[in-house]
Amino acid sequence: MFIFYIKKNKFIIVIFLIATAQAFTSFFYFSNNSKVVNSPLKDNFQKIKKDSLIIKNNKENKKAKIKPKFYLIIDDVGYDEFMLEQFIKLNLEINYAIIPFLPKSTSLYKKLKNNNKAVIIHFPMQSKHRNAIEKFHINIKDKKEEIHKKIEKTFKMYPDVKIMNNHMGSLITSNKDLMRIILIKLKEIDRYFFDSVTIAGSVPEIIGKEIGVRVEKRDVFLDSKDTKEAVLNELEKAKNIARKHGIVKVIGHIWSKNTLKVLEKEGPSLNQEFEFDNLLNLYEETIR
Repeated sequence: MFIFYIKKNKFIIVIFLIATAQAFTSFFYFSNNSKVVNSPLKDNFQKIKKDSLIIKNNKENKKAKIKPKFYLIIDDVGYDEFMLEQFIKLNLEINYAIIPFLPKSTSLYKKLKNNNKAVIIHFPMQSKHRNAIEKFHINIKDKKEEIHKKIEKTFKMYPDVKIMNNHMGSLITSNKDLMRIILIKLKEIDRYFFDSVTIAGSVPEIIGKEIGVRVEKRDVFLDSKDTKEAVLNELEKAKNIARKHGIVKVIGHIWSKNTLKVLEKEGPSLNQEFEFDNLLNLYEETIR
């Protein structure tokens, strides 16, 4: 009976077997080749994923490597050439504040420029404490025109210098009217003011905000008390400010051997942790 059924339906069975064979052949072909087809897609996906991780890691590493900014100003340049040479030897980015119109001012200025050092003007201004002061200075009795002439004369002598800070000057920097005259003039000639903060009631930053002039100011004096221990303590204070806020502005003095010795010793570790920078960059950056 079974044999009779096969003979009777032989043609149908043959067709069924052929179709089944083709189906299995197609299945195995696509099964095997799908790996080949999908392989480039899989590789591309893995590459994109890997590149994304690299970009993310690079951003994180870049962020981790950003050092706090350390702006170091050395005041009172203009008298002592030997000490200036010692500071120049330091492997630190330093802004040298030079007192204008002293016998050695021009030669020391040229020495600094020849060594590619940043220079600002250390402008003598009258103090409240009747301290002795250089002949060329801004006096409380100066009229507006006199102040303008002194500023113009100074920057004509040092045309590539863009910043001035006050040498002493507590009587001037605490006077709103005089500081307004000074800052407006500096704005006219595209120059900047850095406040040494020689008195608690210093007003340059306040006046600067009123008239739309950027004024920066000192955070730390390294050597107000000129001992090695005091300089180290003030340096530590400066480091902590930089770590907390990402920036610190520090003043030391060219005559301080203690400041020199401390910076000589601490220089390598300071450079490792902080980025010492030209003060002008702080003023000219568009986004802080």
